[in-house]
Amino acid sequence: MSIKNKLKSLPRRPGIYIFKNSDGQIIYIGKALSLKNRVSDYFRQKHLDAKTKQLVSQIDNFEYQVLASEFDALLLEAKLIKEHKPKYNIRLKDNKRYLYIGITKKPFRIFPVRRPELEKNLYDWFGPFPSSGEVWRVLKILRRLYPYCSCKNPPKRQCLYSHIKLCPGYQKLDTTLYQQKINKIRRILNGKFSRFIISDLKKQMSVSAKNLEFEKAQRAKKQLSSFVNITQFWRKIPNNDLISTKTLVSLKKLFIKYQNIDPIIISKIEGYDVSNLGKNIIVGGMACFVDGQAEKTLYRRFKIKDKNTSEMAERLLGGWRITTQNDPGSIKQIISRRLNHPEWLYPQVILVDGGKGQVSSAFEAIKKKQLDSQICLLGLAKKQETIVIPIIEKKNIVGWEMLNYSKNNPTLLLLQQIRDESHRFAHKYYKKLYLKKVS
Repeated sequence: MSIKNKLKSLPRRPGIYIFKNSDGQIIYIGKALSLKNRVSDYFRQKHLDAKTKQLVSQIDNFEYQVLASEFDALLLEAKLIKEHKPKYNIRLKDNKRYLYIGITKKPFRIFPVRRPELEKNLYDWFGPFPSSGEVWRVLKILRRLYPYCSCKNPPKRQCLYSHIKLCPGYQKLDTTLYQQKINKIRRILNGKFSRFIISDLKKQMSVSAKNLEFEKAQRAKKQLSSFVNITQFWRKIPNNDLISTKTLVSLKKLFIKYQNIDPIIISKIEGYDVSNLGKNIIVGGMACFVDGQAEKTLYRRFKIKDKNTSEMAERLLGGWRITTQNDPGSIKQIISRRLNHPEWLYPQVILVDGGKGQVSSAFEAIKKKQLDSQICLLGLAKKQETIVIPIIEKKNIVGWEMLNYSKNNPTLLLLQQIRDESHRFAHKYYKKLYLKKVS
């Protein structure tokens, strides 16, 4: 397949890309939030510096790998650069050295380093990372999951990091438990990425729950939620989508004002709707938009559980069994079930099709999962296309803000698009079940 045709088939997903020359040698490895946007930029020939033009002139073929997040892409990029040492990754225009992440021998400490070959007492090292800022973000994520020591000369007293639970403290640096955490960090940096973290924390939750150690299970659950949200918020919106950027920024300002939530950056929005023509078939649809664009691979559908649902299943569904046609109750059940899946990556924003009743039910589901300080919420009522924003204080809805924008307002148009997609997707599922029942 030609490069031109390959570019057309690239997905708008996070991943890494590998450029090769006519001899099949790897000459450059990079990461991208959107593979299609990033790789296509190289071949537009506009605003390229001399080094990039030289690189592009030697590209004969390229490969790519889709990954779950930009966090995964960054770690794989560093691992592959270390293995293959591509010509155009190694050659830096300012003669600086790339940063690495180093781990010393006992007592284990973790820190950034530019020349690992000159470091004494180095146990292991990972990289190179092309951006020093990304090194610090990786270390921040890992530290919240598995607290570690970063002091060059560990003090004989509690440091600031140990007081805020980001370091185990000097008494625990020689323990087996601390060494196990260091080994987990090494596995992540060596290419296990999000899959290892999620499976490890899920295992901890399961084992602790079986042993009736509910506090440990809750800590693991919070760690899992923290990891998912940190890696999501880290993602950046592509520069070539300025209209979506401005729209998402305006949404962010609304949540800061009315819900006391600053989502740092809004990338992922999920829209929910219920479809039914009676109580016999009630279904829900979840549409997902990433950076203002529909991401259909992340859509989900739900068949509402009825009054015959077992009590155990009822607890898992958030405490609601639907006995009649009940849109608010259905919304609560759908969102409760969705939030049982942190491996799908939580959104920054949830949009429901409806008014105060549906939004209140959605808030109860989010609050029950203790995500009310992390996930923003709003509704869109069809009759007047009113944006319904709950005013939240101290984990409760204390009022409502009803906004009516002009029909060409970019924020309203984006919310309408998400709402309409969730409606279309839910209705499509309803129609499928209905035809199956009457056939």
